[in-house]
Amino acid sequence: MIFDAFVATLLSLLLFVKGRSTKPSCCPKVDPDAFRNVSQLIVNRGYPVEEYCVNTTDNFTLGVQRIPHGRAGGTNGTKPVVFLQHGLLADSSNWVQNYPDNSLGYILADSGFDVWLGNVRGNRYSRRNSVLKPSQKKFWDWSFQEMAQYDIPAMLKHALEVSGQHQLFYIGHSQGTLVGFTSFSSNPELAKKVKLFMALAPIYQLDHTAAILRDLAFTLDPIEELLRPLGEIEFLPGRLLQKLIDIGFCGGKWSEQACYDLGEYIFGFDDSNNNMSRVPVYLSNWPAGTSLKNIIHFGQLILSGRCQKFNYGRKGNQKHYHQDSPPVYDVSKMITPTAFFYGGQDSLSNATDVEALIPKISNLVLTQFLPRWNHVDFVFGEDAAKVLYSNLVKILHDLS
Repeated sequence: MIFDAFVATLLSLLLFVKGRSTKPSCCPKVDPDAFRNVSQLIVNRGYPVEEYCVNTTDNFTLGVQRIPHGRAGGTNGTKPVVFLQHGLLADSSNWVQNYPDNSLGYILADSGFDVWLGNVRGNRYSRRNSVLKPSQKKFWDWSFQEMAQYDIPAMLKHALEVSGQHQLFYIGHSQGTLVGFTSFSSNPELAKKVKLFMALAPIYQLDHTAAILRDLAFTLDPIEELLRPLGEIEFLPGRLLQKLIDIGFCGGKWSEQACYDLGEYIFGFDDSNNNMSRVPVYLSNWPAGTSLKNIIHFGQLILSGRCQKFNYGRKGNQKHYHQDSPPVYDVSKMITPTAFFYGGQDSLSNATDVEALIPKISNLVLTQFLPRWNHVDFVFGEDAAKVLYSNLVKILHDLS
């Protein structure tokens, strides 16, 4: 309800500020992709897709998609496995929302890789639990800590078992890198199964982030104790953006600019490097779902200046960790070969934070700095195929 009211107010303000007419178009048109789920997006582009349900040891069921080969068809023999992990409040559609020549999922499939698309607990494809329902507070009692402990190991194990491979390549964006760092540094057996970890817009420490999360962290911190009696709840529940798009928002002339402005506000789009006609598609899949506890945990990283487990307070920490303060993730223990790709205009994965992290990586094999890129250019940038994806494919082929 709070999110619905927030978005409705924001839309009204955008329309008012822009001075747009509120007269709707008689026949508002929205890109059909805005109404498609990830498997439908993939099939509509001419690619095969397989869907899997992956069970974690703490009873969650995660939806995972696979693109086993490209449009040219399958080839004899096994193909190298590439596992793609989305960012915060996102889902696996991030990798296939643009056209085939500019979506990493499609490009990898056409380049001869067996592509797997992960979804962590709580998003639209991973909202099942064998003993809990999303309407129950306990269902949302987790953060990226549990994603790293349960989700990533379960999904990678499943991809390896189905493909018959012993190792895979892992590419994460934003939160997808954070769960990589925290999972691989604390689970050396899993780390050995990752041939290369490609971190796009890496997240580990957030000392210099200037994104909305910093403001949110300072807002949530003083009221966290007030929120605890509510139990664990979903962050930004509801699908108001999808509902608005369903009735023509983003399709009529009266609302088109407001739609783009909202996309810029949420994602930080750079008009010069993003296909703005795809904004309704991006918005229709956001937010995909996460817990309030996960957002609070991100806030704790910002306020503490450390990548640590969830801070329950002194008494809670004693109960969970048998010590007064939460344990810190030691990324220097991560043995996985790692490559960093980061942007100079990224307000979340700030270049200063990334460059402070680089010396801590014991098996760093490559860094690529993209001075003009922001946080979403890694998945939505119009020049992504030329500037980054072609390089990723070359690196993966060289190591295959």
